[in-house]
Amino acid sequence: MSQASPFRLTFYSDAPYYGGAERYLVTLARQYARFPDGPRLSAIVEVEDAAERLATEFEGAGAEVTRFPGPGFGWWKQLPELVSLFRSVPGDVLHVNLPSSYDAGVSSIAWAAKQAGYRAVVSTEHLPMIERKYKKFPIKFLFSHWIDRVIAIAEANRAFLVHRHGVDADRVIALPNGIEEPDLLTQEEIAALRREWGARDRAVVGCVGRLTERKGQHHLLSSVARVDESLRPLVVLVGEGEEDARLRELAAELGLDVVFTGPRPDAASLPQAFDVFALVSSVETMPLTILEAMAGGVPVLATSIFGVPELVADRETGRLVPSGDVVETARVLEEMLASPEALQAMGRAGRERYERNFTAEKMAERTLEVYRSALASAPQVGSGSRGGNRERGEGASGTGNGAASASGSGNGKRRSSSGDETAA
Repeated sequence: MSQASPFRLTFYSDAPYYGGAERYLVTLARQYARFPDGPRLSAIVEVEDAAERLATEFEGAGAEVTRFPGPGFGWWKQLPELVSLFRSVPGDVLHVNLPSSYDAGVSSIAWAAKQAGYRAVVSTEHLPMIERKYKKFPIKFLFSHWIDRVIAIAEANRAFLVHRHGVDADRVIALPNGIEEPDLLTQEEIAALRREWGARDRAVVGCVGRLTERKGQHHLLSSVARVDESLRPLVVLVGEGEEDARLRELAAELGLDVVFTGPRPDAASLPQAFDVFALVSSVETMPLTILEAMAGGVPVLATSIFGVPELVADRETGRLVPSGDVVETARVLEEMLASPEALQAMGRAGRERYERNFTAEKMAERTLEVYRSALASAPQVGSGSRGGNRERGEGASGTGNGAASASGSGNGKRRSSSGDETAA
């Protein structure tokens, strides 16, 4: 890792929940806390109770956290407050997280940070494949000019950013997700989990993820029902969500053995007790749960959509199937279950692929280079940025532990944690 003088990095998220996109930021923060030449960290998060976990995770990584009401639908009313906010939170680089392309006040956050003296703004777009919103598109297009680098977490997202959202192609950098290695289970722990689920000698096919329509658990159950009875596996669904009751009814109708575990704190390690990890979603970019399965040495069955083929090497680390094709998914799953030796080989190859390309440290190093590149091309402001030269608490209100939350002018509810625009 190259040595360079440290700079002040501020993470920004207005997500009123904690999901995969928020975990991405926390992973970066944890890694930089370990880097000898890493940036000095701050974070600005939503004041809503549901965002408290994100604030706590940032604080655990050593970041100084400010709570502020996100712009929401009335973003234009808050522009002066946002400029004051960024003047009060010292920074050289702002990293804006965009689970949906129209978050962060339709990217007005970037403009506010630049007015406050931040030298560079970097954004990460998690789901740019969502349809263009024509009323918001011109506004985002305008404010995007204050974003210096746009990180696409999959190469497949590049075309969506350029052609659907109007981002300059030379500002888009494709950097894949990375994860911290999940706790590795012993053989005794794996055996205990399988006993808990009642697997006995049967194969286990499992999915970890929110129980929501786009995650495709209903397609998975329909596919399992078509597998030959001699190979039909036990299904384990880890997570919670609005589709829970419907999935239980479907499992009963199909006569399947399905274990619903609900949310579990050890969810990242549970795939190690599966024979196959299955995620047959309709919308994904680069799911962290697939990386967790690969890190645990488990073969993956996934849909061939967007960035997923950049994770899963078909017939090497798992199998890819068309989204929504129950018949083909059943055929491929049956083929996988019929060859335990091939499953083991795929699992080993997946682990090796994770170590080569998708560790948290590699993601953090690549992202650090993006920050430094953006700073290197930014104009110098005196002896440093206004944001970087200010002391915390000077100037504007709205700093510290949510002092500005009472103002919150124009703050509107944007979406719930089960909304279609959240990241996986």
